[in-house]
Amino acid sequence: MIRHQVYFDTLGSMQEDSASWRTVFAGLSVLRLVDAYTDTGSSIDPANWAQLHSVRTAIEGVGEGDPVRGVLTNILDEVTNRGTIDETVSRALLAYGRALDYEAAWPLAIDVFSTVSKLTRPEKNAKLSVDALVAVGGAARRNGDWDTSARAYSQAAYIADTLGDRQGVLTVQVGIANTYMNKGNLPQAQEILDDVLVQARDQEFPEVQAVALHSRAAIAHQKGDFSEALKLAHEALGLTTNPTERDSVLEDVAAMFTSLGLRDAARDSHLVLAATAQSQMIRATANINLMELAAVDGMPEAFDAYARQLAQVTLSPYLRAHYLLCLAEGMNSLGRSRTAEEALEEAISFSEANQIHQVTFKAQAMLTAIRTAPRPIKPFVAPPSWVPEEIESVVRAISELRKTAVAAA
Repeated sequence: MIRHQVYFDTLGSMQEDSASWRTVFAGLSVLRLVDAYTDTGSSIDPANWAQLHSVRTAIEGVGEGDPVRGVLTNILDEVTNRGTIDETVSRALLAYGRALDYEAAWPLAIDVFSTVSKLTRPEKNAKLSVDALVAVGGAARRNGDWDTSARAYSQAAYIADTLGDRQGVLTVQVGIANTYMNKGNLPQAQEILDDVLVQARDQEFPEVQAVALHSRAAIAHQKGDFSEALKLAHEALGLTTNPTERDSVLEDVAAMFTSLGLRDAARDSHLVLAATAQSQMIRATANINLMELAAVDGMPEAFDAYARQLAQVTLSPYLRAHYLLCLAEGMNSLGRSRTAEEALEEAISFSEANQIHQVTFKAQAMLTAIRTAPRPIKPFVAPPSWVPEEIESVVRAISELRKTAVAAA
């Protein structure tokens, strides 16, 4: 079987030399370089400078604002400086896989995570091996590939259990609970997570507590118990030391506030992310959400300011497609139907070229709706001034976090 077949398949489905095509091609070039170093067991012959040059050229073809460019550059630099594929290179590959995972490029993310798991010897680095397999399990779960997900979690559990890594075992259990949650079996997922929380507290594993609480919050959110979800997510936030996981919890906190109609609190959460998120993708996503909230709240000046700011930033193909869609939705809700149509036409053209099908379908449906029955401007409905007593402390905490983040920015 051809290595990284999914990359070749993806490239074949894209418009050649589109933004997404260049990003995927650069990723494939880096992975093939890693394969070459792995196969030789040492650095490539310096005479083969042409391969290194071609990889660097492929990376330079990725838009400067696309976070994947920086991630791939880091992998290339680590590989060439070290001349071997060690833990540092493998963790750089994991960062690339997580960037793909965030942008819903799950088949590619699975390939990258699987590459790391194959490169890692469990007896030498059990944590890295378990991390890679858990990542495979999560990406495969999100892709609906239950068999691959189950195998990865099973392998991770076996390695962690064999080597006496209790924290690893509990982390795998959280992943398995998330699988039950995605399949709609919320009671089973909650039972597993509650057991994990008891053990993690007893054994003093705060990071495991944090991820388990985050998943419990997601279950409460699915059940419509938004107040409980917020309390659990806020507790998870207090225990989280991993910056990437912290940003993920804050994103969900913002979504929960939005579900409760607490748009000012949701705005605070997005402002914190826009100022402090580790990933440029998450910062950009936060600004897109702030633009969307400005439209919902009837704030055209703020909407235009965020729109101008985002238009000047080179976004990844995935985020640019979603920005164009949110831009059109906002313009339409503000009564600018003509400019909304123009944004939708651009969204359709861009998302089709880059194979971002979900945006294509939504934009086409919205364009049809606008042209057949223009939507009247809805009267502005102010967010509720009251805050449920049980989450008032969470609202205050996020507000204080926003003030600190904005002051430091």
